[in-house]
Amino acid sequence: MFSEAKYYESDSSIELISETYSIQPGDSFVLGVKFKLAKDWHTYWENPGDAGEGATIDWILPKGLEASSILWPGPERIPVEPLMTFGYNNEVVLLTKISSSNDIEFPINIEAKVGWFTCKDICIPQEGIVDIQINEGLFISSSYREEINHYLETVPSDFNQEYRIEKLDDSFFLQTDIKDGEHFDDIYFFPKEYGLTSYVEEQIYEKNQNSFILEIKASKADLNLSKFEGVIEASNKEGKSYYQISFPLTADLPKNEQGILLLIVFAFLGGLILNIMPCVFPILSIKILRFMEHGENSSSQAYKFGLFYTLGVILSFLLIALLLILLKSSGENIGWGFQLQYPLVISILFYLFVALGFMFMSNLVFGSQMGQLSSMAQVKNESLESFLTGILAVVVASPCTAPFMGSAIGFALLQPSGNSFLIFLSLGLGFALPYLVLSVKPSLLSFLPKPGAWMETFKQFMAFPMWASALWLLWVLSGQVDSNTVLLVLVGGLVISLSLWILEKNTSPQKWIRWLVRFVVLILVVGSISIIPTEYSTKDTQEEIVFSEEILNEYREAKELVFLNFTADWCITCKVNERVALSSKKVTELMSKRNIIYLEADWTRKDGVIAKKLEQFGRTGVPLYLLYPSEGEPIILPEILTEDILLRYLNELS
Repeated sequence: MFSEAKYYESDSSIELISETYSIQPGDSFVLGVKFKLAKDWHTYWENPGDAGEGATIDWILPKGLEASSILWPGPERIPVEPLMTFGYNNEVVLLTKISSSNDIEFPINIEAKVGWFTCKDICIPQEGIVDIQINEGLFISSSYREEINHYLETVPSDFNQEYRIEKLDDSFFLQTDIKDGEHFDDIYFFPKEYGLTSYVEEQIYEKNQNSFILEIKASKADLNLSKFEGVIEASNKEGKSYYQISFPLTADLPKNEQGILLLIVFAFLGGLILNIMPCVFPILSIKILRFMEHGENSSSQAYKFGLFYTLGVILSFLLIALLLILLKSSGENIGWGFQLQYPLVISILFYLFVALGFMFMSNLVFGSQMGQLSSMAQVKNESLESFLTGILAVVVASPCTAPFMGSAIGFALLQPSGNSFLIFLSLGLGFALPYLVLSVKPSLLSFLPKPGAWMETFKQFMAFPMWASALWLLWVLSGQVDSNTVLLVLVGGLVISLSLWILEKNTSPQKWIRWLVRFVVLILVVGSISIIPTEYSTKDTQEEIVFSEEILNEYREAKELVFLNFTADWCITCKVNERVALSSKKVTELMSKRNIIYLEADWTRKDGVIAKKLEQFGRTGVPLYLLYPSEGEPIILPEILTEDILLRYLNELS
């Protein structure tokens, strides 16, 4: 009636057992894959803990049968110093409920391809195929019925008491009231997902008169999971019972004061890290040149430049916060980096970077073109330049999302209140801090060589990052408008360059000629601006299927594994992650091997569906990466991905 597979390296075997060997059409019954392990060997639960991997069962079923997901019995702790793993020693039966339709044909042949690990001092991966035949007839209990019922009783049931989860500092606190003062002797929590709790830390069980508290150390990975979900093992004199719990985290934790303070800290750290993100590199060119030019100036002057730059940064962040909150309050679906969803903004930035590159390469100085100014006026112009550089830095940095920024900005934009401005203020302070520190302490720049002729060469070299940014902006624009419109903007950039070249050559001694040339340049610039696109246009080629809830739900109903990538052409963090992690050979091979569906939600253009989906997970910007298991809630991945991080998550998806 069944087949058995043995592997003598670890004396491990599997067997397919059933509570009955005969059913009527429409009946449901329970099958079990029975694992027999050698003494002191173990296999793993669905979350294996610090090492290992849970068993997989791939059912080969005839038409008319449907299998549930694995019904995992409550696990046990298996310490493997210095790690902690979760699984089963010596023997376990993993159960699956099989449902039949009314038109099933008999006899029924069922096969299961099983993969598992057996571990002791070493771990041995195992595979085997087991089968069983079910005939037509009355439901008659088999000799395995009692054993199957025993394991069914250890499958976690719903926790029927009111409970709540709070997080303080680095610990979760599970609190619940109890009836009639009847305490459990001991309690332990097994997390369902990696990255929720620390496995090796001791859990502290505290009994009160009519309640108890279980303190559980949070994982240092801090993966920003949306649910506190897992299994409680409750022990008393009658034995062990297992209960499943699930409590939302993202909706509740930020509501208290400590959550706000934590998000403000996250915003500050995110702003600080934002300085080293790739989209800020062009602005670093301007900063470096300014430091070199004024490295020997008085500290008070350098401090003034730092203050003006900081003022520009902070005011820009606060204005963006105000604009975003007003737009969202009016019903607009909008988020971080929204300005690069508009062809008008992208085109203006393209012109700006073309112009900055030309100015770095040439000897053009706007001050000399606007008349002879006193030394005091020149200082004011340089202060204004520092202020405008701060504004430009914020505009250009917005396509990037640094670590810690996602949850902080998401909360700020979803909560239109004074707390939102505090978060954006903290973000601005973090972003401006390195420049401000260098301005206060110019001695930190002593490593820079003294000013000299080499500075002109370096200034010209800095033109190339500007033009590289201009090319990137043009590529972003190509995702929003057709090729003819892109060509028009490219011509506009050429006219801007021509205008600057004419200004540089405008050195006639005749005043009226100089003003005439400036008038011509003004006409050229106005003409360039007039051809800037203000609306989307149809792209030249048809791309992949547009993301929708309907498509996602179809895959979810089919219990497919899904990787959902929220991205945009203007999001450099997204593109770096895609190049470093998503496009790697190991990742693509693993996704293909495990039949993981890849979906892309492209937010290059405004899209209300994508914006609402982002809000659902407390985000208002990209990137966001979601891994959907065959059942249950999605896993939120970190904003910065590496190949190893992504492979670990994909391997744990079930």
